[in-house]
Amino acid sequence: MPSGEKAEGALKLQVLSYERLKARDDDEVHKMVRALSDEGLFFLDMDGPSAGQSLQDLTPILRYQRAFFERAPEIKSKYKTDFRFQGFIPTDIGVELLRLSREECIQGTLDLPHDLRPVSANVLSTSSFIDGLLRDLAATLFAAMGLPPPALDPQQPGLSYLTLGISKAQRGTCLVEPHEDEGFLTLTFYDEPFLEVLDRTTREWKLLEVNEHMPIVNVALESQRRSNDRLYAPLHRVTHGENEIDLIMYDLYESPSRVV
Repeated sequence: MPSGEKAEGALKLQVLSYERLKARDDDEVHKMVRALSDEGLFFLDMDGPSAGQSLQDLTPILRYQRAFFERAPEIKSKYKTDFRFQGFIPTDIGVELLRLSREECIQGTLDLPHDLRPVSANVLSTSSFIDGLLRDLAATLFAAMGLPPPALDPQQPGLSYLTLGISKAQRGTCLVEPHEDEGFLTLTFYDEPFLEVLDRTTREWKLLEVNEHMPIVNVALESQRRSNDRLYAPLHRVTHGENEIDLIMYDLYESPSRVV
């Protein structure tokens, strides 16, 4: 499938309840196994008491991260690093990212930009919440599939990181070429349709619409490999739509002791 072909229609995804997955509801867990084995991703319905405060943390983070991204380049460049999993990442097409290491969050060494310091507690809480959520889903998923448990020690988060992002690119600009995520699982909060996924059946690119602001959970290459390809890491790309994009995303990686 040529990467330049336009998306045709929207991709329909399973909606799964976080509360029911957290409670290990058999039907919901089996739905998760099917979704991540077939499409490789699903919408996570966060309605319920478990995610209440964590969802409230997102609004101030989005507001303050935009203040940072609107700073002069010389201010933002202070947070660039030589490590692609951490720090400020600019581009020449209007996309900017800030990757915040989970390991630094745990160690108390995270150096947040000045604009984000008023919401440092919200940032740390969001990192902790999503990290724990994905680890729990991964453990449930592998147990349900009869697979050896993955190496997901929360005190050894490896390369795991929280991404804050913004895009002011022109409509139709390809922001990220077709790829699979590298880690174990990814969770993405987004407010504008921008993710296009290659449909495994039709081999057409399909747009992933916003679904009541539910986040997306998707398989990445580490978990596909650990499952002997029983799980499917979907090929996807990012294309800018009509409006600016605000993004909060978390990439979960295995602990270093098991990464090969």
